[in-house]
Amino acid sequence: MKFNIPYTEVESWLFALPDWKSRLEVLEAQLEHIPGLAQKFELVAIHGQGQKNEAIVQEVIRRLHAQEIEIPLLEMKIRMLEAAIKSLLPVEKRFVESKYQLRLPNPDVMKKLLMTSRMFFQHRKISLTKIYRFVGGPNSILGVPDDLSWLEIEGNEEVTVK
Repeated sequence: MKFNIPYTEVESWLFALPDWKSRLEVLEAQLEHIPGLAQKFELVAIHGQGQKNEAIVQEVIRRLHAQEIEIPLLEMKIRMLEAAIKSLLPVEKRFVESKYQLRLPNPDVMKKLLMTSRMFFQHRKISLTKIYRFVGGPNSILGVPDDLSWLEIEGNEEVTVK
């Protein structure tokens, strides 16, 4: 099966990898810290507004969303992309590390890896193609957007998670 390789999309995944890792650390840290643990789940009207304060309920919903959707998705994306990088040849790994993890400019990558510009773009094309095919091509989990706030949780009533 032959498909067009969206090189810019694959590059965006590689550039996003450190952000995904830090986001995962933040979410895991947030789950460990539980503000207002001693509070009761009692809805009380806010003075003067006549509305019930649903801050605790919203926090529980946000935590469930993070625990059940965001964290597993980020973990899966990180593992998938790291496995794809590990499957590359050593010279391709060094290229990916220099270009996308260290974020060196193209001339510095060429200088570091002793490449001509032609070799640089050939390595780029080969590496990105291998990564794209490894992660599943057009059906990859990496194509799922990070912002899943459009998901709705259905129960007795629909709640949009923000």
